[in-house]
Amino acid sequence: MLPGRPTHFPTVTAWLGIGFRRSWRGVAGALIGTWFYLPLALVTAVLAAAVLGLVGFFSGLFGGPDRVPAVVADLPLLGVAVEAFLLRSGGVIGGLLGVLLGLVLGFLGGLLLLWAPRFGDDPVAGAGSVLGVAAAGLLVGVLYTLYRVGLEPVLLRLSGARRPSRREWELLGPILRDATDRLRLGNHPPVLVDDGPVPFALAYTRHIVVSRALLAELDYHPAPIGGVICHALVHWRNADPVSAVFVRGVALPLYLVHAAAGWVGQHVRHPLVPAVLWLLLWPVMGTVRWFILPLQAADARRAELRADQGAVLAGHRDGLRWALARLPRFEAGRNGWSRAAHTLHPPTELRLERLEDPSLRYPLPDQGTAGPAVPAPVRAPGSGVVPVADPVPGSGPAPGVPTSAGTGGSHPGRAGGRPPPTGIAP
Repeated sequence: MLPGRPTHFPTVTAWLGIGFRRSWRGVAGALIGTWFYLPLALVTAVLAAAVLGLVGFFSGLFGGPDRVPAVVADLPLLGVAVEAFLLRSGGVIGGLLGVLLGLVLGFLGGLLLLWAPRFGDDPVAGAGSVLGVAAAGLLVGVLYTLYRVGLEPVLLRLSGARRPSRREWELLGPILRDATDRLRLGNHPPVLVDDGPVPFALAYTRHIVVSRALLAELDYHPAPIGGVICHALVHWRNADPVSAVFVRGVALPLYLVHAAAGWVGQHVRHPLVPAVLWLLLWPVMGTVRWFILPLQAADARRAELRADQGAVLAGHRDGLRWALARLPRFEAGRNGWSRAAHTLHPPTELRLERLEDPSLRYPLPDQGTAGPAVPAPVRAPGSGVVPVADPVPGSGPAPGVPTSAGTGGSHPGRAGGRPPPTGIAP
């Protein structure tokens, strides 16, 4: 059932359940930000800040000196100084206080605007309304996830992904099988190729999509491509794509608006387009950028570092470092939401630092521009296994990678044998 899913999970339900729980912070942020009217609260906060800021400015500008207590005003030097200070700065202070007060009161008022009447009439009914809205948001997320997972092959092909050609599979097939052996996975997902101009490699719930542009940028070198494939396989095995789809489903109304705005900004080449989009859609864009995505940051960073470590344990340390140094945004995605979510990844330089071999030095600029050496193929699973994720209860031991993966080999299409390493021996 559902070919292409990780068979390590005993059932489809267990697999989806792990994905649903993988980023509970992101789910909570998507639920609150979308279904509890957070964009409306941002609008009311800005309007209230503007109104109270103007009131505070003019009140402080014209009434500041008159409000000085007589005891202070009669002091020989201090009284004149206080009156002069309030005369010059009373409007500014009043305006700032009005803006701060308006932001707080307007935001809280926007959140409570549609809920206060329900709780005022009947607190129990109000609580029931909150639970009903939360259940509706989660149900939309579940249905969207089932739709994306079930129809993923069709949706990917409609988006332009295709099967690899014969010679593309001659390159990618051995890399994929070797990475599957090294990670001790029971199966691997199908690999599709995208012909678009953007270099990327993304793990979906039941597929991995690699663009021809990425293969060309990596010079069709098996080592960096192997590092990228290992990275994507760890994401796929850990149900990280299921988690990302579920968060998008819970935030579906905001996701559709944000993704559409990203598509327009990418395809309509005019310098005023980003400004116009932000002017029209800033409550939605702000909710996504400043609330929903930041709540996913901790889980997203752990997932990225875990996937990087999986590539290291599979013997593709140099390959992934080389790919990251050359294409730091290879997981940025193809719509506005995915590109915004990519900003949650750890900084590229810090990821490169975590990928360093302790026995080597890595000065700038990066060495080995011809590409790292190809790891030796795995003939049989090793005895030492390091897990790449927590095991699923009742699903057997977690897959891992041999701890003694080889690093020898050479690029089959280059003369001169082994290319330069990416680090320098001390």
